[in-house]
Amino acid sequence: MTRTGKRATKEQRAASKYLGSLGDSLARWVRSAGPIDAYEMHLPVDVRSPLEWFSFTIASRQLSRATAVSIYDRFVAQLGGSVTAERVIATDEPTLRGVGLSYPKARAIRALAEHADDGLLDPDGLSTRSDAEIESELVAIPGIGPSSAQRFMMLYLRRPDIFPAGDLTVRAAITAFDGLEKRITPKVAEQRSELWRPYRSYATSYLWGYMWEHRSPAPDRFSQAR
Repeated sequence: MTRTGKRATKEQRAASKYLGSLGDSLARWVRSAGPIDAYEMHLPVDVRSPLEWFSFTIASRQLSRATAVSIYDRFVAQLGGSVTAERVIATDEPTLRGVGLSYPKARAIRALAEHADDGLLDPDGLSTRSDAEIESELVAIPGIGPSSAQRFMMLYLRRPDIFPAGDLTVRAAITAFDGLEKRITPKVAEQRSELWRPYRSYATSYLWGYMWEHRSPAPDRFSQAR
């Protein structure tokens, strides 16, 4: 969670004002933190396309950041320095696995590249589709789950009203804020998030930020994504 203070954009100020005005348990933390950049990815690698973003996200699942970066760097080097659909498709699976990708990860990246080659990740096309349409198309690809699709829309496409109800950190934060005895379920978390529309991406970032700053150790939101 990156506080923006006096540098805050109009959207960041509006989100902070709205979420901080609500009478729920998150509001006090929002007012304390002030405006934030909800879309800051904090990635340890440079990504220049949707396919590169997904490739790193997939490669980093269930791994430490250092290990994920090492594997991703080898992956990019194997492809000649950049990740394109054509280069991924032209690389056989044993070669992809040779850089350190597991079979499910190699298969997911190849499947995504094939769909990207058909225009799924074209920036112009993405800009015309709704959140629901994009998520539906992405989760139809083997190895891409709702969490990865939602993070992509929130952090890469910078859409303001995305809520990853299944995210463990988000659910843990809501549980803590609301003083619940048991961790809130994804279904109830989704219902809980309705109050935060149309700034649920910002609410998510405030929840992540709270866990990062107040609960140790804070999980890496990319390593747990699917």
